[in-house]
Amino acid sequence: MEFDPLSNKPSATELLLVMNNTLQYSLMDRSHIRACVDVVVKAFSTYEYFTNYFPNPSVRLQCMKRIIGAEYRTTFGLVPTLVARYQGQIAGVCQLFTPTYKKPSDLQYLLHGWLRVYLTPDRQAVDRWLQMDTQAGHPCHQLLGGTTWYLSSLVIDPSFQRQGIGRQFLLEHIEPYVKSHGGTQLVLFTNSEGNCRFYESLGYQLFHTTTFTHQDHTMGSWSYRKQL
Repeated sequence: MEFDPLSNKPSATELLLVMNNTLQYSLMDRSHIRACVDVVVKAFSTYEYFTNYFPNPSVRLQCMKRIIGAEYRTTFGLVPTLVARYQGQIAGVCQLFTPTYKKPSDLQYLLHGWLRVYLTPDRQAVDRWLQMDTQAGHPCHQLLGGTTWYLSSLVIDPSFQRQGIGRQFLLEHIEPYVKSHGGTQLVLFTNSEGNCRFYESLGYQLFHTTTFTHQDHTMGSWSYRKQL
């Protein structure tokens, strides 16, 4: 089925959109998964988080689409995925893990396309990336529970970056959403020094740092938390 990610035709979920200045917010609808995956792939395609492990651009895009697509399909309905629209287009996507989050089973991942992740030219790179991803998220997952939520990802489409959309999305919708559902602390990690400055400017405090080295490429990983 063809899907136009820039379509302005509202779904049932979008009819309940909350207007806030120039942004519109909603929970991700199942029909928008592909469009949201495309936004994440575009935004992360030049990040060391992926380029260090998948240096070949075509292989990297293929792996990213399959990894992120399987993740979004598997966790749909299990975790809140928030969407920000700007001028009718999907400008930002945020995936949150609630304190009661339980990782889906391997079978659930397989049923939602994870097997295709390994149908790539470099399975070993996938395994190494998965190991890094697990270790990078471990400090945050250790704090998950009680009233602590985990900001798994906050992504702004490159076409809408440097316009203050990420800041507005986080402060005016994501954090209030967590607070309205009983959350008192939000944790996250990033592998970009620029993102570190962004989160620190919004009151997030560093609580863990480490590095990952792969084929002579070293990448930092910084974990942050904020009391809401």
